[in-house]
Amino acid sequence: MTLRAAARACLSSPGPTAAVEIAPDGVTAVALRFARSGPELLGHARAALPAGAVLPGVTATNVVDRDGLADAVRDVLSRLPRRPARVGLAVPDAAVRVSLVRFASPPARTADLASLIRWQVGKSAPFKLEDAQIAYTAGAALADGGREYVVVAARRAIVAEYERPCLAAGVRPGLVDLTAFGLVNGCLAGRPQPAGDWLLAHAAPGYNSVAIVSGEDLVCFRNRPGDGAGDLADLVHQTVMYYEDRLGGAGIGAIRVAARDGVDVLQRTLAERVGAPVETVRARVASPPGSAGETLSETLAAPIGMLLRDRRRAA
Repeated sequence: MTLRAAARACLSSPGPTAAVEIAPDGVTAVALRFARSGPELLGHARAALPAGAVLPGVTATNVVDRDGLADAVRDVLSRLPRRPARVGLAVPDAAVRVSLVRFASPPARTADLASLIRWQVGKSAPFKLEDAQIAYTAGAALADGGREYVVVAARRAIVAEYERPCLAAGVRPGLVDLTAFGLVNGCLAGRPQPAGDWLLAHAAPGYNSVAIVSGEDLVCFRNRPGDGAGDLADLVHQTVMYYEDRLGGAGIGAIRVAARDGVDVLQRTLAERVGAPVETVRARVASPPGSAGETLSETLAAPIGMLLRDRRRAA
């Protein structure tokens, strides 16, 4: 199964060491080396996309300018130190449907659980499940002994739209993930975590996403169309109210923001509305020997988080 956005890592083989993020406004590639001392950034590149080249959505065509996107993928891969055979691929959050499904008594058999999850997700999916790829993983344990599951569903045709330019560039996308999940995993890897639950606020051209994490469990996720700091701040406020009123959340201990524009205004607004400290999401990896040292970059956070995800769980 190609789509592994929420699936547990297969630890029998190492994950990719290079990743490509396709966003509505550009393509980013990163390459890491995993040394004994930790991950090192070997190289990175970014190519801008014109407005309208990629329009993420769960039902309609996403890649409008196929040739332009393929050229951008080739460009960023050509600027890495060496061309990888396979890559992790981060796709826009708005291209997939994320659900959190609860069962008071989950079936013991994997096949039965998969069928039940498919049935539950199918009740609200905006596309036919026979045309979709579904991945899931166990989430938070419930107080009554039940279990929550994080489920990601996407139309196969849409996943293929994002895979196609990688294949045309001669690399195989062996792992497909959401940009927001890459950001979350980047935050979880190699850094102290705040006390209590924390919130990711992610702004991309045309959409916003909010994720709330408790420990290492995703407990709330929302994605909505929107542009600008005001739209994201409103979505954060609505999500926090739902988290507190409907999920019984104990409170947000920290907010981590991933946005390319208006970050300062957004940080001030969220700090005032939520009353929690706010910081920028950054990838935290070492630079190769002989270079300037530790690398902290907002633009690389999602693809690096993808690459750190399976390594973190295997540790």
